[in-house]
Amino acid sequence: MMAPVADIAPTEGPEPTQEMSSLADKLDRIRLHKSSKLPHQKQLSVILDAVEQTLKEQNTELSSSAYVVALLSLLGEAFSDDEIKNLELASSATYLLDLVLPHAPQKLLIGKFSSILMYLSPSLTHPDASAALIRSAIGCLESILIAQDNVSWRKPVSELGPRKAMNGIMSLALDERPKVRKRAQEGICTILSHPPAGPSPIHPALSTCAEITLRSVNELFASFRNEGHKKKTAPGTAPRPTEKKVIFALQLARSIASNEYGWPTSKIESLCEVLLSISRSSEEYMVTTSMDVFLALFSSLSKSSDDSKLESAKFEKIADAIMDLRPAESDQHLAPAWLGIVAQLFNAYSDVDEAKVFARLPTLFETVTEFMQAGLPANVVTSASQCLIALAATCIPVEALLEKPLSKSTKRNLTEISKIAASLLSVKYQAVWKDVFTILTALFDTFGYISDPYLLDILVIVGELRTGGEFEGRSEADEVLGASIRALGPAKVLEILPLNLERPGPGKPGRAFMLPLLRDNIRNAALSHYINEIAPLGDRLYQKVEELGDTDRTVEVKIYETLVEQMWSLLPRYCDLPLDLQESFTQSFAETLSNVLYQRIELRQVVCRSLRILVESNKIYAEGGIDGQNPFLEARLSKEDAQKNLEYLSTIASKFLAVLFNVYNQTVTEHRVFILDTIDAFLSITPQEDITGTFGKVVSLLTPALAKSAAKRKDTGVNPSGKFSIPPVSHTMMDLVVAMVPYLPSSLYGELSNIFIATIQSPDSQIQKRGYRIITRLLQSEEGGEFLASNIDNLEGAIAGASEKVTPPSRGPRLTALIDVVRILPSSDLHFITVILPEAVIGTKEVNEKTREAAYNLLVAMGDKMAGGGSVAISKVPDMDPDAADVEASIDEYFTMVSAGLAGATPHMISASITALSRLLYQYKNILTSNVVEELVATIDLFLTSKNREIVKAALGFVKVIVTSLPKEFIEPKLSTLVPNLLEWAHEHHARFKLKVKHLIERLVRRFGVAALEKVFPEADKKLLTNIRKSKERARRKKEAEEMDADEKDDQQLSSSNKKKKYLSEFEEAIYGSDSDSEYAESDDEETRQAKKTARAQDRKGRGNNKAVKNETYIIDGDDDDPLDLLDKRSLARISSTKPTSNLIALKSRQSKIRVSEASGKMLVDDEEANKKAVDPDAAVLQKLAANAADANPVNAYLAAVKNGPVRGQRNKLKFKNKRSRNDSSDEEKEAPKPRRRAKF
Repeated sequence: MMAPVADIAPTEGPEPTQEMSSLADKLDRIRLHKSSKLPHQKQLSVILDAVEQTLKEQNTELSSSAYVVALLSLLGEAFSDDEIKNLELASSATYLLDLVLPHAPQKLLIGKFSSILMYLSPSLTHPDASAALIRSAIGCLESILIAQDNVSWRKPVSELGPRKAMNGIMSLALDERPKVRKRAQEGICTILSHPPAGPSPIHPALSTCAEITLRSVNELFASFRNEGHKKKTAPGTAPRPTEKKVIFALQLARSIASNEYGWPTSKIESLCEVLLSISRSSEEYMVTTSMDVFLALFSSLSKSSDDSKLESAKFEKIADAIMDLRPAESDQHLAPAWLGIVAQLFNAYSDVDEAKVFARLPTLFETVTEFMQAGLPANVVTSASQCLIALAATCIPVEALLEKPLSKSTKRNLTEISKIAASLLSVKYQAVWKDVFTILTALFDTFGYISDPYLLDILVIVGELRTGGEFEGRSEADEVLGASIRALGPAKVLEILPLNLERPGPGKPGRAFMLPLLRDNIRNAALSHYINEIAPLGDRLYQKVEELGDTDRTVEVKIYETLVEQMWSLLPRYCDLPLDLQESFTQSFAETLSNVLYQRIELRQVVCRSLRILVESNKIYAEGGIDGQNPFLEARLSKEDAQKNLEYLSTIASKFLAVLFNVYNQTVTEHRVFILDTIDAFLSITPQEDITGTFGKVVSLLTPALAKSAAKRKDTGVNPSGKFSIPPVSHTMMDLVVAMVPYLPSSLYGELSNIFIATIQSPDSQIQKRGYRIITRLLQSEEGGEFLASNIDNLEGAIAGASEKVTPPSRGPRLTALIDVVRILPSSDLHFITVILPEAVIGTKEVNEKTREAAYNLLVAMGDKMAGGGSVAISKVPDMDPDAADVEASIDEYFTMVSAGLAGATPHMISASITALSRLLYQYKNILTSNVVEELVATIDLFLTSKNREIVKAALGFVKVIVTSLPKEFIEPKLSTLVPNLLEWAHEHHARFKLKVKHLIERLVRRFGVAALEKVFPEADKKLLTNIRKSKERARRKKEAEEMDADEKDDQQLSSSNKKKKYLSEFEEAIYGSDSDSEYAESDDEETRQAKKTARAQDRKGRGNNKAVKNETYIIDGDDDDPLDLLDKRSLARISSTKPTSNLIALKSRQSKIRVSEASGKMLVDDEEANKKAVDPDAAVLQKLAANAADANPVNAYLAAVKNGPVRGQRNKLKFKNKRSRNDSSDEEKEAPKPRRRAKF
């Protein structure tokens, strides 16, 4: 028995459901270890079970407060007068307390802080306490300290309060044991990152912790320097004890600096002084750790607010000192750390004084580039490149680049930076060009359009390297060229690197590779460049396609077609916020696009996309959608300019709409979506008078088209439209009406209502679908929503009157429209819910997944409306007593209404009602009264005994919902009836009932344990429970025994991230999903696992032996015999750090003349001159052996299995073949056949 805790009582009031759910999950994982072979895991499960049994005996709710009280009482039993009586009990109780305390109420942790601390103090201070016990106790302290308020933190250290507990954790942060030390440091960082609510956003203990840490570092480092007469620590050996203590103190400083609010500003200078002193020492471990503290300090400074910034003079002093600590370029330990500090330091410094940092930037670039020389360690080069990228991105002020004109200092700095960057393209840095190209990409992105003229020389060099066919860094060069296109624009880049597609030759190389780069990187370019340069070039190439169309030069035709297609793909990028829209988008260009839409079907999509982007990009920019994201764009195009562009486009919108309407009418259904999207974009900017006139024209065509379609349907009796055919005019006009609905003036809503009423009663399912979409589109405008709300009675009557004429394809759009109607339904019209409720319930059984999901959403929308209150006028419901009294709306009443379907006349209706109740219970389980849930569960429990499989299938889904969603205390008493009813279907193979029941039993086992289910399991079905228990044990043993390799972990993470979502909603996943297959999977064969592990070890060993490969440089031979000119910049492309493979093509051509005999394995060479095949002289001898080998071939065995395997017959049943080939008899069949006896008639 646990001793009662007199001074701690659980707080009253409900606890957060989400927190209790996460706590329940944690405790469930502990319960799984009840039969573990590891003693400490089993001990945890046993103690947890004892605690819960005691709480149940005392009729105490299993809340977090109750767990805290019970576990603290166990701690009291484990200790006696500061002596450990039972170390295992103390460790287990503290571990469980660490799990529970984060979920305990804050009032409990504040009010009983002193009492809780008294119970925890022996775990922290006793000399025999284990590391595991101390770690758990630190976690407990972390939870209760985070919960303390500002008043509690004001208590002095002399009193028993949070500050005294914090000092205890600080002392443990310097402990010799690494796991204890790490846990204490993590706890300090977490506590300081969660300050109590108060006037100051910084934790009240931050300054004290920093002061204590700083004092410890100074004292320990002074002691270390007093031992200077001792021998220096040799590289690769463990540090001395005094050095260790300094490192521990530095690690604590790093943890404090890494908290969300950083190191206190008043103590930054003192910390930097001692860190600089340590960094000048000769001890590698201490210097590396001090670098880590610098990195954490400057990282927090770059994220801090303006109030916590250092002064510029102090920053400059620190920066000079850091630069003086520059290590050797070849030091692969200190150099990367120092480069990271430089990047973070100047990032924080630029926030304080960006002008001074910008002035120092050329010197910084020159210093850091010395760490990128060939032959240096790879991690040093990578760190240097990342440092330069960070400096370019954070230390070049955008305001300085956007000055008009640029100041002399800015020009000087940019010139020096660009020269240093260009020098990185010399042969000296050729081995690290991949890193150099990333730096150049960052410079182009930072400079923007100011890259002209500073980075043009770099563009020329990279372009020449990329044009060379033997250059190896093509992908990295493409990144640089893409950045130059984004910065300079396509016109300037193509002026320097022309495409030369029409007449390439010596000195004018073709650059077709630029077209994809242009497509992906053009931003805010001049549309005139496309109209004047790209479009004419595309027309000329298209003319060549037409000229060569009748010839046999098919390859050349295909090349030109591809080039034309790529050029047209550039148009959408040119239309993305062009800088000269009003000047370039002329009447002539608009006519060109219209002709393309009419005449060239293959280009309709790209032209429509371009027009849509042209409108939408200007709308988004004018509405402030990208404010502050692109300062270079804002400097050249203001939001007022974008608004003027929209006004200009609105003047030609009606003409484009006419063209798009005609094109839409001539397009098949499958290729209409992009045209409709473009129509919607132009409708959004079309003036109201033009929309009114256009709507009138469309309606004038719609009315006779509907009459004609109805007459044709009456005569033929079929739908006039088909797949990949142009739909009838009525469908087209309805699409246009639906597209125009959100933009119509309120004066046309009356005419729109008539169209809605007529179309939802049409026998044509496609017209019905479009009619119901009018409701959804009308609610997209504020005026449309007000119109529907004011005419809700007419809308309800129209929808209810059309219920008998709904066709199966239009059920989904109808249910979607009903969702919108229910959301705007006033509380006085809740009787409409009873009218449409049967339709929603039946919709849950639809085959179409989207329709089924719409039915679920409609059920939830009606539930939300009923839960909002109001009254249901039963007298207004059709076929109900007109004198019936009104019913108060509530969620319980809604469940009563849905439950009426359980008395349906058909199994289909009963099954649909159970499915609907399952979805609603999953949604509203937390607000339903217990009586309703009790009655519902009892009723569905009875349906498990039904003889109808459709009803039982729905009931099984309901059971799965209650098992996974409802509290354990509610389900456990019902297991005595629920489990036997489930097991009635455990032997039914139809519709996978047996598998469904097994999955449910497995979930029950995971939640309630095997012992609880054994009490209610029938004796005849105990085998199933035994099978589940053994499978669970096998899975647990496999998980405990198998140590996964790092490669296997990476593969598992990759496969899990690529999993596709199988279910459309969480509810359907809860109903149909199961993880039992993966959880109880059988373990692989031990020998196979060992073989795989050995192979991976050998593979890693082989890879490790390749580390010492020397860096060598090769010159690639060209096709000509001219000597290599090293002064030519283009010759750099013929210098390679890997062995060249220029003769690979010739080798392949020679290999193509060689073939291998399948029979003998000999290599045979074809003689082309004699046009004769080489004949293998041994082929006849080995023919019989080859035939025998073919029989043993696994591919042949697979083909034979497919040939002789089963096939699907009627009703999807397997049918086995009994035929045998005459020449395919086995050895046993080669014996003399027995004579068959003929049957007599």
